[in-house]
Amino acid sequence: MLPNVREILKPDLPAVAEFLSRQVRAGEAVSDAALTPEQRLRWLLLDCPQRPPEIPLGWLIRRHDGAVVGAAVCVPFQIGVGEHIWPALMFAKFFVDPPYRGMGLGILMRFIRLGVRYPLFVTSTNAVAGQLFQKLGATQINGMDHTMLGIARAKPLAEEWLHRRTHNAMLARLLSLPAIALPGKLRFAQAPTSSLQPITSPDDAFLTQVPPTTATISFVHDPAYIRWRYFSGDPDKEVYRFRVDSEQDRLVVVNRVKAGYRGQIRVVNVLDVWPPTTQSSAPALAAALTRQYQGTFDAIWLRSQPPSAEEALEWARFVRHDFPAPLGWFIDREKRLPTEPWYLMPGESE
Repeated sequence: MLPNVREILKPDLPAVAEFLSRQVRAGEAVSDAALTPEQRLRWLLLDCPQRPPEIPLGWLIRRHDGAVVGAAVCVPFQIGVGEHIWPALMFAKFFVDPPYRGMGLGILMRFIRLGVRYPLFVTSTNAVAGQLFQKLGATQINGMDHTMLGIARAKPLAEEWLHRRTHNAMLARLLSLPAIALPGKLRFAQAPTSSLQPITSPDDAFLTQVPPTTATISFVHDPAYIRWRYFSGDPDKEVYRFRVDSEQDRLVVVNRVKAGYRGQIRVVNVLDVWPPTTQSSAPALAAALTRQYQGTFDAIWLRSQPPSAEEALEWARFVRHDFPAPLGWFIDREKRLPTEPWYLMPGESE
């Protein structure tokens, strides 16, 4: 009996979460979040404030014995630019076990059919999936093919580089020892004065001042989105009011993760900066994060900032790290959205 493709229902969530948890690859960044995979999936799919009842939770492939061998989830959100706001859908966590890869197209096509009513977004780090998205009319979202990497301690990253080339853990640790003596690469001598002030409540008065949209195409940062995204779900998100001389205050959200083949790289992962940084505020933010987490991290990940901001980060000795494939794609068959500029922060996997 062949496996079948169908919509994910609430009773399926434990099995889907277990399937997705098996897709985590060695070396991927992980946090010390308290949520189980099932709890996090329920938060993503059931607690999302923009979910209309007619939108599926996603789709799965079930084998004749009941095992889940493929899945993808569908996350609704609002996209906006200036005074214009549209409902949209995101396709994420798309995995199919190797023997059933041909059935993955059945999942994807079910999502694509929703493009008659919604702009569609897909996320994947898989180059093969990216090629498939392109064949179906997807366009790459600018800025989502790399991250800006600020290195505070070189040794853990050197060890990772060596391990990927030698596949020998003991040799990689041994050969990376001289990197302990290397100073951190970051420099902030000319960055303007800045500060990070913790925000512990979604009712903080500053959050009412955050603009829901800007002149860039982005997620709508309204109070419901901020409350759900950053004050519920995984408890490891740290929310700040970022202040820098002569510029508007910004919302900054980070979490701390461990990356590398043995979790040896301690990363300050910037999940969101809203509104986007500028040429002067980007290095100021990096400097503020360095002070805030002094001595407790090896690298900063800061993604999808405007080109002028990334140029300033390069001056501060951040380096560009390219992904194997772009993280973000969009399909807008009804031509509802402008084509640029985009500002989507891919700080999390969806």
